[in-house]
Amino acid sequence: MNLFRSEEHVRDWTQYDAGSADGTMPLRDYAQLFGGGMFRERLAPDYLPRIPQLAGEWVATLIKLGRTGAFWRLGG
Repeated sequence: MNLFRSEEHVRDWTQYDAGSADGTMPLRDYAQLFGGGMFRERLAPDYLPRIPQLAGEWVATLIKLGRTGAFWRLGG
């Protein structure tokens, strides 16, 4: 992950790929997305059986953030 000061700064980056534009969002949104149970609870003893539930929560957060494009689809 690269952090930039603005979307304009991202677009000016030499390695910018327009196909990943949907992945550009504010840091607070990334914190909300990756602060959820799927990432926070990885060391819990019951993590593996709960992956479907946690993945559902992760997808719900993506939808809440308006991130439903191809960039965010699981499995490519």
